[in-house]
Amino acid sequence: MKRYRVRQFSIMLVITLLVVSSGLVAQAADTLVILHTNDTHARLEPFAPASDAAPIGGMIRIATLVDELREDNRKNVLLLDAGDAWHGTNIANMFEGRSVVEVMNLMVYDAMTLGNHDFNYGQTALAERQEEAVFPVLAANVLRETTGEPIGFSAVIKPIGDLKVGIIGLTTPDTPFVTHPKNVVGLTLDDPIERAKSLAGYLRPQVDVVIALTHLGIDADEELAAAVPEIDVIVGGHSHTRIEEPVVVGSTYIVQAGEHAQELGYLEITVEGGQVTDVSRKLVPVDAEVVDHADATKVVEKWGQELKEKLGQKVGTAAILLDGERANVRTQETNLGDLVTDIMRKTVDADLAVNNGGGIRASINAGPITIGDIYTVLPFDNTLVKVEMWGRDLLDALEHSVRLYPEQNGGFLQVSGLEFMFDPSREPGTRVIDVTICGEALNLDKVYTVATNDFIAAGGDGYGMFESATIIVETGEMLRDAVVSYVIGEGTIAPDVEGRIVVVE
Repeated sequence: MKRYRVRQFSIMLVITLLVVSSGLVAQAADTLVILHTNDTHARLEPFAPASDAAPIGGMIRIATLVDELREDNRKNVLLLDAGDAWHGTNIANMFEGRSVVEVMNLMVYDAMTLGNHDFNYGQTALAERQEEAVFPVLAANVLRETTGEPIGFSAVIKPIGDLKVGIIGLTTPDTPFVTHPKNVVGLTLDDPIERAKSLAGYLRPQVDVVIALTHLGIDADEELAAAVPEIDVIVGGHSHTRIEEPVVVGSTYIVQAGEHAQELGYLEITVEGGQVTDVSRKLVPVDAEVVDHADATKVVEKWGQELKEKLGQKVGTAAILLDGERANVRTQETNLGDLVTDIMRKTVDADLAVNNGGGIRASINAGPITIGDIYTVLPFDNTLVKVEMWGRDLLDALEHSVRLYPEQNGGFLQVSGLEFMFDPSREPGTRVIDVTICGEALNLDKVYTVATNDFIAAGGDGYGMFESATIIVETGEMLRDAVVSYVIGEGTIAPDVEGRIVVVE
């Protein structure tokens, strides 16, 4: 594997550029194959999309496809990632993305751009991952407030066969709202279009092809293509869009490859005299017919063993039983439900928090608490979000929560920051008779901030009223990881049942 160290230097004020080649721009017709991934969210291993389905996806299978395509020496191959690669599964989250970077190094990526969730571990971990990567990590419009300089490289010029390829990296300006705000303190997200205009204008005379490697989403990519015609290809991410045929805006081709390493994006372009004259596009399925890459599998197995050991680590002590029994969390307030929702509310500083009881899958006995215990309680990949919603919609949500009582219901809400009373003798939809939030009566015409999980925020368990709420913070942080952090900070846990949910007998 080729390894190299890169060093930042400034051009055009605060624009940084990594140049790894020199020489004249090619004039004869040549081809370039762009292999690309985006929004893999640390899916290193194949996974089953449904309980009865065969495992699909996984970076260890994409590594096999990349090797096979590179073996065709007639083609110049470029491997790119459009962000949100380092966070999303236990084997990544427990090691702050180091496992993913090691696999990407083995695959010899040519470049990646930062996605919003690549900031999820904080800036210290982000800088460490950038240092560990043997490929350039691009972030042209992510600037330090103190110096105005990008936190990584703005662009790279790479020789691919006889071609010179300029690659610009851009990150969504919404990053402060789609990772935890604490992760971007001291950073400014500049206008990606204005940034791209400056860089594309600088690169265009020096290269045969200009690629924007973006984590902006398909709508923003189309705006970028219209505003910066010097860009030949936009390899995008963020919106998880599955683009089978390139979206064409002017003379710019836009591609994405869905999500979760389920397909490998393939775009072959013919370049002549600095112009793209022909394209061929496909999405290569990462299915059961693709074998696991032997070397990548060894890397993942090594981290898997470390994960097993990590899950056994003690993080705190439960002074009493933390009640997560199925029958209880689906019908009544429990001390574990109170604990989880309190952590949610405090983590994002919301007025209140709600979490579906069905998301709590086990109790924790009095005694030592391990990371594995918490992961067993909260096994789903639910992330923490903060929304704004009207009081009337909150009332609808509480009515929906208790509509099936006394039947067990996975959508029964555990709550924090509010107390409510309901009468099960009334018709569903009219059962809630009293609600207080932070000690004051619920105001139907007031907007409240609510911490919840991304499943509920998307309308899961029938909570359609949340679909009209406004998401103001999408942390990307797994709920279970927030609980782990809290328990580590507290040491000993002893929550009481506080009477937040009262049933009128």
